[in-house]
Amino acid sequence: MSRFYYILATLCLLLSASSAEAQTIALGERTPRVKKAKWLNGNIPQKCDFTYIEFIHSASAPCRSSAERIHKIVNEFGNIAFVLISHQDASIIDPWVTEHIDPKSGVIVDDERIRTSFGVNYAPYAVILDHKRRAIWFGNPQLLNRTTIEKLTEN
Repeated sequence: MSRFYYILATLCLLLSASSAEAQTIALGERTPRVKKAKWLNGNIPQKCDFTYIEFIHSASAPCRSSAERIHKIVNEFGNIAFVLISHQDASIIDPWVTEHIDPKSGVIVDDERIRTSFGVNYAPYAVILDHKRRAIWFGNPQLLNRTTIEKLTEN
């Protein structure tokens, strides 16, 4: 019986260690810098007090629906930039993504490096940052709504 508990304890430690490794974002902590990004059509969004970042795969219906829904919400606010990040190359990304390029919105393409530095393992996945790059919210963007965004970005 003690062998069973040893194996169980070992499995628990391994699972908790792998969970800790996968998550690199903590609320209130600074997130990795986005350096040398490849911006689709060269459009870099203007600086804002807050930034909404969504990691996507352009062929995914859930990614498209969450990006379109949140983009509409974010456009209601003057203090939030909107950024989509895809690991796909610009030549194969679905055309709907270009609808999210404007002065306050942009799309980073071909960047697995950023996804890895944020510890993102699935899409859609989103992070809201303040002006100091601190995470104020992260998770599945399908759970995010206008009320939550409004509360998070109140000055």
